[in-house]
Amino acid sequence: MNRRKFIRNSAMAAAGLIASPYILPAGTFSRSSGVRLANHVVLVIFGGGIRNQETVEQQYLINQAAGPSGNIMRNMLSGASPASNLVYNIWDTVSPAPLATKGTLFKHMRYASGPTGHFNGHTAIITGNYTPESLNLYVNPEMPTIFEYYRKHNDPVKSALNAWWMSLDLGPYVNLNYSNSPNYGSLYGANHISPLTTFGNIGFDYFSTLNAMHPDELSRLATIRSFLDSNFDRSVTDIPGISNIAEDREAIQDFILKLIKGEIPIEWPIPVGTPYDQITGDLSNIAISWKVLQQFHPELMVINTTNLDICHTNFSDYISYLHRADYGVGWLWEKIQSDPEMANDTIMICIPEHGRNMTPNVIADANGLFAYDHTGDENSRDIFSLIVGPPSVVNQGLEVGDAEDPIGETIDIVPTIAHILGFKDNIPGGYLSGSVLEQAFV
Repeated sequence: MNRRKFIRNSAMAAAGLIASPYILPAGTFSRSSGVRLANHVVLVIFGGGIRNQETVEQQYLINQAAGPSGNIMRNMLSGASPASNLVYNIWDTVSPAPLATKGTLFKHMRYASGPTGHFNGHTAIITGNYTPESLNLYVNPEMPTIFEYYRKHNDPVKSALNAWWMSLDLGPYVNLNYSNSPNYGSLYGANHISPLTTFGNIGFDYFSTLNAMHPDELSRLATIRSFLDSNFDRSVTDIPGISNIAEDREAIQDFILKLIKGEIPIEWPIPVGTPYDQITGDLSNIAISWKVLQQFHPELMVINTTNLDICHTNFSDYISYLHRADYGVGWLWEKIQSDPEMANDTIMICIPEHGRNMTPNVIADANGLFAYDHTGDENSRDIFSLIVGPPSVVNQGLEVGDAEDPIGETIDIVPTIAHILGFKDNIPGGYLSGSVLEQAFV
């Protein structure tokens, strides 16, 4: 999505109806009893399947026997770029010091169980539980999500605007904002939005069609919407799905309208002078996520990137997308530090949903480099995590774990977030088997 197209799409959509995010209710909450380490958590599922060889191991083209080594993620990790054989355009870093110096790097963690599929990997991170079999992509998970734990076991004065799930694509990911758990569920779900869908070609097609409708048709649509919104006189707690209180819903709708109209300008996470055609879907998602953070200052946001999944067929593009996604993460952290409310009061966690195979498949790209799948070998369970935050809270510049002695698992992310936001002890026993990543904290 380039800037001009986004603006054009926005103008076409401005007069249309707004597909507002999921709507969250004013539910019944229990007050958190724990001490908070910070008041904001941003979790980035650095997804699409990433090999540790090209990330924390900085092997670059070594595994392709096309050398040299080098760091392609200089915003997140310490180390110099490859000196030659470049298959991507190097972008200048956002800040002089990488995020690894501002937090703790778990260099080798484990996605220990379950299929190495994207939805399974996302589900394990967001629920804190592995799933032993391939999941039905059209069904919400059985175990509660981090959003539900947060909303049910936190301060009752916090509105639903404090929990957001920002997915690059719709697909199955819409199902990850709440579970089918009988003790949690949609009542405690997150607001969800897929910026690339809402503001991209799909949204453009729908909005442009609406603009072409006869006023009588729009009137009937408005009538139907009003009828459905009234929910047949049922209580909001009886309605499946998620709802916001009226005030928050209006705030979200106003925000999206201003975003579409261009009244809230979009800032793109690319270096100055970089062509707009270099903006990936990952970077678009990060850009809109920052607007949500800036507008509502939520206490919990989960963002994903998935463009890296191109590694099944094109290793060179995978390297390029990885490099740009790294830039987006560094850019987002710098933006957070520029915000008076979130600076020095935010902890960001980055983790891939799973890795990729040790050996390549038979597909070679234009540079003669072979692609990789993720079929469940041990290498595809080798992942990293980076936790950054204020030096008074998060250990700075620390590396833990190695290939022979990995530390931490995917299922540790939920208890770690619950620990940061002070509600871990309020979660009933039997829901979580992971542990807090204590090594990250002072």
